[in-house]
Amino acid sequence: MAGGGTGGHLFPALALAEEFKRRDGSTEITFIGGKGGLEEKIVPRYGYPLKVLSVEGIKRKRAWDRVRAIAKAAGSTVAAVRILREIRPDGVIGSGSYSSAPVVTAAFLLGIKTAILEQNALPGLTNRILGKLVDRIYIAFDEAWGYFPRGRTILTGNPVRRDILRADEEDERGRDKFSILVFGGSQGAVAINAAFLDATEYLTDIWSGLRVVHQTGEDGYDPVEAAYRRKNLKVELFRFIDNMSGAYNASDLVVCRAGATSIAEITALGLASILIPYPYASDDHQTVNARSLADRGATVLIKQDRLTGSALAEAIKKLYRHPQELKNMRDRSRKLGKPRAAEQIADNFLKVLNRKK
Repeated sequence: MAGGGTGGHLFPALALAEEFKRRDGSTEITFIGGKGGLEEKIVPRYGYPLKVLSVEGIKRKRAWDRVRAIAKAAGSTVAAVRILREIRPDGVIGSGSYSSAPVVTAAFLLGIKTAILEQNALPGLTNRILGKLVDRIYIAFDEAWGYFPRGRTILTGNPVRRDILRADEEDERGRDKFSILVFGGSQGAVAINAAFLDATEYLTDIWSGLRVVHQTGEDGYDPVEAAYRRKNLKVELFRFIDNMSGAYNASDLVVCRAGATSIAEITALGLASILIPYPYASDDHQTVNARSLADRGATVLIKQDRLTGSALAEAIKKLYRHPQELKNMRDRSRKLGKPRAAEQIADNFLKVLNRKK
């Protein structure tokens, strides 16, 4: 498994690794990522060996920095060749980000079967290039079809970890309040934290009927906690939620960014959401992700340049006061969900490895 850098690239790879191991416990899986990436913290927790490369992105850099990044990529490809010759894998799957490019390229040069996961509606530059080399491309959105060769591209959805999917199997908690889950990804989001705090000023008339679970991220916790205390508002506040399955299961509405992993989890569980795309994501791909759902009535999209406390509160109140509209959104979300993505990808890639094309 090659790639990482962010949870959006790493967690689908972990979900897919889990599926391969579930089928055959003797399967050996090694992760190769970038030095300093999220994978250095997360992958060891799951018990997989991890090797790292010194590599960095090329886009949005000045000329000299771009030359340096290209030189690093070339050096990392040579290093990846050495690693793959040592490991001798049957296949290599790239999960996106610039750290996947040297590994997938090295596998191609060595004649190893390859695939990539494209999590977003608008594919990134790395995967657009790798799509010309690999044996299979697994996409998550219809909008991504046009960027890859049709004969090698399959719409599967994004793999979701089984512990997340179990939220859909749990009994609904008995509760008499409308439950809102607020988060900005594993690192939190300053804009979402600030907007929701502002929104509380416009939610006073329904606050007694709300239950709020808010993940702030490490850096956001102290200022957000102090703000809630000043407002004398009771919420369930977390730096990081370890049990996302339970958090999702207890939620009527999710307020979050429009990263591919969050969308995959929300739709797989059939949850209603308000999506606030991160505007500085590469090629603004989160807006494209969110619009794909919004156009189908499966979410409310609020762009960050229009994000105010009053706008967020208005969207929350509308769904709070109209249960049928909330139900319709959940139904549409579930129709877009692909909870069997990991199984479908594993099925197909095992056929590739066995040369049953």
